[in-house]
Amino acid sequence: MTILLNNDGHWHDKYLAALAHYLPDRKAVEFGADYDPSEIKYAIIWKHPDGDLLNYPNLKAVFSLGSGTDYLDAYQAFPDVPVFRMIDPNMAEDMALYTLYWIIHFQRGMEVLRAQQKKAQWKRYVTTLAQEVKVCVLGQGAIGGHIAQVLSRNGYETYGWSRSEKNFEDVQSISGEDSLLQILPEMDIVVSMLPSNRSTRYYLNKDIFAAMKRGSAFINISRGAVVDEDDLLAALDSGQISAAALDVFHQEPLPKNSAFWSHPKVHVTPHMSGATNPFTSIKIIAENLKKFEKGIMPDYQYVREV
Repeated sequence: MTILLNNDGHWHDKYLAALAHYLPDRKAVEFGADYDPSEIKYAIIWKHPDGDLLNYPNLKAVFSLGSGTDYLDAYQAFPDVPVFRMIDPNMAEDMALYTLYWIIHFQRGMEVLRAQQKKAQWKRYVTTLAQEVKVCVLGQGAIGGHIAQVLSRNGYETYGWSRSEKNFEDVQSISGEDSLLQILPEMDIVVSMLPSNRSTRYYLNKDIFAAMKRGSAFINISRGAVVDEDDLLAALDSGQISAAALDVFHQEPLPKNSAFWSHPKVHVTPHMSGATNPFTSIKIIAENLKKFEKGIMPDYQYVREV
């Protein structure tokens, strides 16, 4: 039995080391190496070439190295085997801490202090208390729900929105399109954890930005495709949105001529939030692979849109 590995060509040495550690009795090969396709029983992938998975006649299951499914949704040719998403508690915690960092930044007005430093100006001001800040996390899947809980535990008045009702401890749950438009004018900070699919493409557009509280801040750590970037820039220019922390974009790496790089109200990071860790992710995949071989279906099975 052989495991095929392809993390879009990145960090394969670390993933192979992790596989050797957690599945020492299994052979693992890198995509593109010299191997017999009939020996491949499992594939561990991220952004694998469309159609290639059909070349392995004995493939039993696919394990994705990310929680996002947009690249899977885009496949034109798909194998008739179960596919499992990666939900790693370490990934969720990293994304929660990234979000908390920017929430604190916006809450405490750190940009004001930065401007004062440039002028060698010593001036204090009253900081808004955490409990006075209302935050809404859009998307309440496993990771979005965890982020909302972390923000709540740190004192922020936290709301979690999703199309269907979800319940996470210490988070005020909101569901449905009408409820979102009603709550947005009250939110000081909006965080996108929306998945990227047909129903969410450009979901965050001029209508949503217009419904937000004037002067509120925006954080996107989900997928670039959920945001209409031109509408976001217009909202920033008009002052409707006071600041944005953006970790994901339509095109990555972000082109050098993108207006986001130089926009005074935008903080750009290179899709660094919640990066998959080779050892923690392979540990989870190894456990799930062993479950699967015992006839136990692992959690977070991917369901393809039709």
